[in-house]
Amino acid sequence: MDLKLTDEEKRMLQGEDGVVPRLCMEYLVELCEVAGADRLIDLDGTGDFHTPMTAMSPFYEFPIEELRKIVEQGAHFKIPTFANKAPFLFQPPVHGWEHCNVCAFQDDANLQSDPAFHEKAMRDEWYELYRRMGMMTTHSCANYLVDTYLPTMGQHCSWNESSAVPYCNAVLGARSNIDGSFATCFLGKTAYYDMHITENRYATVLVKTERLIKSDLEWDVFGFAVGEDAGVHVPCLTGTAKPTTTQLQKLNAAMNTGGAVRMYHIPGTTPEAPTMEFAFGGKAPERETLVGEAELRKAYETLNYHGSDTVDMVYLGCPHLNIVDMMLLARKLEGKKVKIPFYIMTAPWLYDVAKNIGYLKIFEDAGAHLMTGTCLAAMGAVPKGVRTIALDSAKQAYYITGCYPDEDNKLEVCYGSQDDCIDAALTGRWHGEWR
Repeated sequence: MDLKLTDEEKRMLQGEDGVVPRLCMEYLVELCEVAGADRLIDLDGTGDFHTPMTAMSPFYEFPIEELRKIVEQGAHFKIPTFANKAPFLFQPPVHGWEHCNVCAFQDDANLQSDPAFHEKAMRDEWYELYRRMGMMTTHSCANYLVDTYLPTMGQHCSWNESSAVPYCNAVLGARSNIDGSFATCFLGKTAYYDMHITENRYATVLVKTERLIKSDLEWDVFGFAVGEDAGVHVPCLTGTAKPTTTQLQKLNAAMNTGGAVRMYHIPGTTPEAPTMEFAFGGKAPERETLVGEAELRKAYETLNYHGSDTVDMVYLGCPHLNIVDMMLLARKLEGKKVKIPFYIMTAPWLYDVAKNIGYLKIFEDAGAHLMTGTCLAAMGAVPKGVRTIALDSAKQAYYITGCYPDEDNKLEVCYGSQDDCIDAALTGRWHGEWR
């Protein structure tokens, strides 16, 4: 496919604007070639990317000296840009790091609880330069809940993260692929393919259910099962209740973990599907599928792998908890005391809110630790001695064991509802089951 570039884009590609724009353009040209796009599109929405990477491919990375140079010359990101990851490989919490008791390298030192390591991580030079370029550093996989500035319907964006991209496409009606990078945000351009094109946003798979999907756990398990079935296709979901914000977070993350669902429709709920006919663009579904009781149970059992009901640790906050999640969790923990380590994760921008409202004190009084800005999988390990962990997140259940390198003592996962996890924290035992 012939790639059509503007005169400005050709100039950057030829290096006339400097090293960094040239490398960014080279990356976007290759993205077009891989995606089959015939042109770039100017972004008019927002962007985010995983720092400190300057490209989604190491071939287009550039040294910090080049970044320093363009920053001194006054360079800025072309679109409002957010960082959804911290700028270091093994990400300690922004808040609560003193309690994390985790070392990604599995030696005797709890590196991520070390003040010197934390100070160095929080003062990373890449991050400081990005901030001077206008990046807003949320440190959150669910940064769309704390940004305070969201794209509007139809705007073209360049986002990343499993729960965020479906939120952008399906919930907001904005347009993004999983391609948020320094290049897209710096140049304000991306390849014109996939979810940027109206025809690709219509549903192709009709998903039916046998039960009314309404609880947080049901939305999470349902999302994972839909992802496994739909893969990269756009599903239209029927037979569900109206999802809450928390349930949308869970659905989005789970669908983009079980599969690669960037876009979906819920007739009468999501903005591009006032009716089922609209969701399918007036066409008949290419395929109908049933995510029934058998499929839901299979997904639940896939996410549960433990030989013992003894729980060593509980972790909540994948995707990061929103403020209502913390309010409800505080209500459930008030006046109680946990028996085992209990980590709660949220976005850094919500930490002071939780503290000022009083949730932080309730968590601390209960023996739980509120942390921000990362997750156990991103931290690269669990605390020493933990062999069985309780979670309420399909995404974290699916990924966490891959981040735990001990081949002789595999990490086991008890997966269930938030109430199941709270019960485990209070008793040290797992009583959850699919009901």
